[in-house]
Amino acid sequence: MQGFVRKLRLHSKIDLSLDAVGYKRVAPLTDQILFALQASRGRIPFDNAASPKAIRDKFGVSKNAFKPALSALYKKHRIHFLNPGIGLTDKPLVPTGSR
Repeated sequence: MQGFVRKLRLHSKIDLSLDAVGYKRVAPLTDQILFALQASRGRIPFDNAASPKAIRDKFGVSKNAFKPALSALYKKHRIHFLNPGIGLTDKPLVPTGSR
């Protein structure tokens, strides 16, 4: 299992996380969401209301990591919310991490 060091503490202790921090966490996940949308004809049943277990099972990340990725895609007009789920907008599919 891969993990990430969050914080180094006194007495040789560390805080670990299963998810990366900040942009390193969001950029690859936005690409993963876009590819999942493309593979599913532009719609997937995951949005801010999806269960943490469903998100972890599908994308391998926490719900706290998933929500900022959705926000980033929404702000770039790449997705729209279907309630429930999300869909691709009419913009061409280009991975966001390559810009």
